[in-house]
Amino acid sequence: MTEITIATHNGNFHADDVFSVAALKCVIPSFKLIRTRDLELIAKADIVLDVGGEYDPEAGRFDHHQRGGAGERENGIPYSSFGLIWQKYGLEICGDNQDIANSVDSGLVSTIDAVDCGHVEAVAQGISLSQTISMFNPTWQED
Repeated sequence: MTEITIATHNGNFHADDVFSVAALKCVIPSFKLIRTRDLELIAKADIVLDVGGEYDPEAGRFDHHQRGGAGERENGIPYSSFGLIWQKYGLEICGDNQDIANSVDSGLVSTIDAVDCGHVEAVAQGISLSQTISMFNPTWQED
């Protein structure tokens, strides 16, 4: 069996790409992850998230940066790549339990979507999940 390749952007980590990869790990235990903006490598990948300018879940394309975005929730929050991945795989990840999938979506996924798409004006006091992910990025001294 051929190893599945998943592509996402290189550069800074964001909560939506990190959680997308973690979610995919639940349904695809073994895959090769490449972080790139090279369009040739992206085109060859089986699943592409948060890069590539295309949303087509049947083709394994889960970007939300294209003109017009990739849809939004009933409350107006646009989907990030994590929300798009969750739409396709969330129920499977939750053992086909719709109540659990909905709870994870409303409690975690939609918040990451909102922050990634700039729809959260302020984060509660303390450190946010998005800030925690950002801590993995190199500082200007480490570049």
